[in-house]
Amino acid sequence: MSKRFIVTIATLLIIAAAAGIAIFLAKGYSFSAKEKRIVGTGIINAASEPDAASVFVDGHLTTSTNATISSLAPKNYSIKVVKEGFIPWEKDVKVSEGLVTELKITLFPAIPTVYPLTFSGVVAPILSPDGSKLAYVVPQGKKGGVWVWTMARNQPLSFARFSEPHQIATNTLADFSKSTLRWSPDSKQVLATVDSNNYLLNSDSLNSEPKDITAILEATLKSWEDDTKAKEVSRIETIKNNKLRKIASDSALLRWSPDETKFMSVESVEKVENLKKDQKDESKLSFKVYDSEDRKDYSLPAARFHAWLPDSKHIILVEEKTISIVDFDGLNKAVIYAGNFIDDFVFPWPDSSRLVIISSFPTPTASEPNLYGINLK
Repeated sequence: MSKRFIVTIATLLIIAAAAGIAIFLAKGYSFSAKEKRIVGTGIINAASEPDAASVFVDGHLTTSTNATISSLAPKNYSIKVVKEGFIPWEKDVKVSEGLVTELKITLFPAIPTVYPLTFSGVVAPILSPDGSKLAYVVPQGKKGGVWVWTMARNQPLSFARFSEPHQIATNTLADFSKSTLRWSPDSKQVLATVDSNNYLLNSDSLNSEPKDITAILEATLKSWEDDTKAKEVSRIETIKNNKLRKIASDSALLRWSPDETKFMSVESVEKVENLKKDQKDESKLSFKVYDSEDRKDYSLPAARFHAWLPDSKHIILVEEKTISIVDFDGLNKAVIYAGNFIDDFVFPWPDSSRLVIISSFPTPTASEPNLYGINLK
């Protein structure tokens, strides 16, 4: 063998060994001088929104987000993420040998901004099934009637023309001030019930001559219910795990996350029937979240009402005079708002940037109930 050939082989072996070591290190392995061998460790990759938050591991300031914490011995660690002006995030995190644990953390403002969205009064707001539109009634004045706010994603409030509220029915042909509203399953129409009359309204434009569908109301509602049931069955059938599919199918109350990878569920039919009588207060129901991806389930704290935040990672908890947000696993409860709001009406903006509530203030100019925004970012 020539000397050049031997040198080439030796070089290739060294490169291969170095590459192997690099792969081991990248997977979280490290050399233990004590044991004189490569031992398995784990990695935590901590990312937060907003970033540049301090990361504490078992009480020790270790790094800041977004960063990787490597060479961690396999065990449970107490992770705390802190940023000035935001509510701290804290959780016990399991680190496994040779694996990377991803933490994607949302920090919510410690003192959120609350600001008015409407000024003419608001009654009976209702969110569309797709979560992109909000219908409500302005009871009096020149603007009296039914209004719809198309809540565009990633658009500043009141700056984008298509994200401004628009009127779809006036009080000239019917008095909508005491009407009740209902969305069609496709989020394109609003049913406004005024006394014994039922008007079907297009949600995108002004209905100068509202169509009274009282004569075909029963057939219309049945068609809507059939569409809703068909969509629900289709969602359930997409669940690959047989056990989770049965849980969803047997659930007495089911609420899907917007990305449809998780669902909130209540199994007790009796308690759900009692809820319909008691109206809105869900504090006696035992909600669980099921994740179809990791096939785990998590118990949620009790609340008067539970709703998904559009990011599918958090759940809104509505309690008496308090609104909180928790991770979908029920941990990290953060109180977002403490104060007066009316009838438990709390709606998330489609991009998860804010919540919408109905409130009023004890002053002559702000005593009427109106929509208010609460910033989450």
